[in-house]
Amino acid sequence: MFTRIMVGFVLGIVCGLIMGPKASVFNFLGTILVRLLTMVVAPLVLCLLVCAAADVGDYKKLGKIGLKTVVIFLVSTGFAIVIGLLFAHLIGVGTGVVIQAQNASESAVEIPSALDTLINIIPNNPFEALSTQNLLQIIFFALFFGFALIKLGEKGQVVLGFFQGCTEAMKEITSIVLEFTPYGVFGLMANVVGINGLAILLPYMKTILAVYLASAIYTVLVQAGLMVGVCAHMSPLKFLKGVKEAAMFVFATCSSVATIPINLKCTKKLGVSDEIANFVIPFGAVMNMNGTAIYEAVAVIFTAQVYGIELTMMQQIMVMLTATLASIGTAGVPGSGLVMLTIVLSSVNLPMEAIGLLAGIDRILNMGRVIPNIVGDAATAVLVAKSEGVLQEAADIE
Repeated sequence: MFTRIMVGFVLGIVCGLIMGPKASVFNFLGTILVRLLTMVVAPLVLCLLVCAAADVGDYKKLGKIGLKTVVIFLVSTGFAIVIGLLFAHLIGVGTGVVIQAQNASESAVEIPSALDTLINIIPNNPFEALSTQNLLQIIFFALFFGFALIKLGEKGQVVLGFFQGCTEAMKEITSIVLEFTPYGVFGLMANVVGINGLAILLPYMKTILAVYLASAIYTVLVQAGLMVGVCAHMSPLKFLKGVKEAAMFVFATCSSVATIPINLKCTKKLGVSDEIANFVIPFGAVMNMNGTAIYEAVAVIFTAQVYGIELTMMQQIMVMLTATLASIGTAGVPGSGLVMLTIVLSSVNLPMEAIGLLAGIDRILNMGRVIPNIVGDAATAVLVAKSEGVLQEAADIE
């Protein structure tokens, strides 16, 4: 699969360069892939988390695993923002750039209060949450349902068996869908490169360089080195080899959520138990946005420097806090970073027009920043499994 995705990715770029805008004729392949993946995500997350909650079988143990996971997510996101700010300053992402600001008022969204954000996690109707792909609400309901099955004991086993069967069925459907991935990746890349060309990268090269460098160093040093190597005592090289298939898939599709099935497979191959992986990976696809946090930090410095605004240390601390909290509710789908950027820019009163300036290269930036998202999910799963004493010897990784 890794080789086939790579072939589709490269051929898509070549096709886009040769055909130009006419390459958009292949966009239907990417649309089909996105629709197929979207089709399986909500029911897959629901079934996985219901089973994960019930399989733990102990309120206290589930609460302990959940608390560890959330703490690791928040701390690692804080590290990501610091690294993003550091690289943005070092490279000077907005210096020397003269850009006509576009009117981005249409991109602005109403910023919910912290209380509203918490309340909105609770679904009015779980079926509506499924139909609208509201993953935070799906996760809330799934965990509640799993709690109920634990409490019911033997009576809940029948229902649990149904969800376990549904989980296996969804995994099988996902495996069938993934066979189409190389063709969909070809269509996506041909369309993006064909419409925008390589010239789209030139005015924003510093910003792209900062996001990609910060993401790469964060992935290698913090996630593979510190989290996995130092804290979980696993070879960072073996870990990175283990997650390469998921990393390449998310790089091409820009969707953390769509990568859940592949990331689950990679994480379990690294020796993480089913109960830990089935809980952490779907949860992380929604909550753990390390790469997006790096992007937000770089985007804020880009905005401030382009408009000649000096950010105080307190304002940059505010960026860290806001980006960390906002990342909790950012869905792992393409384009969600722009909505999160609105929240972060508002926190330090920077011009919203920056959203319009960055929207043109959002896809390019997204491809780099999503890798730390899914690698962070796998690293967290390894670390939680190690802390629980259930990390097995990793399987042989080619």
